[in-house]
Amino acid sequence: MPSIWYGEKNSSGDISLLKESITKITTEKQCVLLINDLLKLGDFTAKSLLIQLLNTATDENVMNLCIRLFCSVASHQDLLNNENLLFLSNVSEDNADTFASCALYTLSYDATPYLLAMLEEWEDTNVEETIRNTLDIMLNYSDTLDEKAPVDEIGNLYLDYIKGINNDKYYYYMEPVFPGELAKKLVEKAAISLKNKDMIKTNVIPSLLSVWSGIKSPVEYNTIVTDEKFKDVLNYVNVLSKMDWKIGGKYFYGYLINE
Repeated sequence: MPSIWYGEKNSSGDISLLKESITKITTEKQCVLLINDLLKLGDFTAKSLLIQLLNTATDENVMNLCIRLFCSVASHQDLLNNENLLFLSNVSEDNADTFASCALYTLSYDATPYLLAMLEEWEDTNVEETIRNTLDIMLNYSDTLDEKAPVDEIGNLYLDYIKGINNDKYYYYMEPVFPGELAKKLVEKAAISLKNKDMIKTNVIPSLLSVWSGIKSPVEYNTIVTDEKFKDVLNYVNVLSKMDWKIGGKYFYGYLINE
């Protein structure tokens, strides 16, 4: 399971200095790590370099990180440009699965057409299951359709659903996303884990909150919450509550993503 976030911000905090080091890059890994550092400092001009690497990388691990980063920082406009996702036409099964799961982190219904196209291509594979899970979270299609509903039925549901959404906002579980709501759910899940002495068993919420804020969640999927850890969760939520959030906005390390 990949990390729930992208690490601490670069200690120098100097975007200009980081950009100067671009000329010294000799490997794809160095490139994606530099892009990661720039994005975490709010330099979203680095998205163009990320997209270029995303569509040319030959290293599978680099591709994996590129996909995850892209989904975390992509705007609606980024997703509407098909050329940004050309890599999907020649992607490995592992990284197809990565995109299928991480598409949820785009928080954008503009990712749905790509998932629908992939659904036919990856039929009868593990990727299909991942795609269906993501589509169900985005559209809740299993409430009205069969879990194995064909692409055209899910597609029609999608076309009907998007007529009623605000195209400028980002969504999670069919509602405009807001960290405050997810923070409440994190506290609830932590309380259940504490009571049952069982793993918290949620990864998306800690990951989203960590990536949005740039402050790592004190719990993740396999955390068994103790009294001390529960206090950490409450303190974490308190810190997040003091940050400036916009309902339906998408953030990366505390920076609002616009275009």
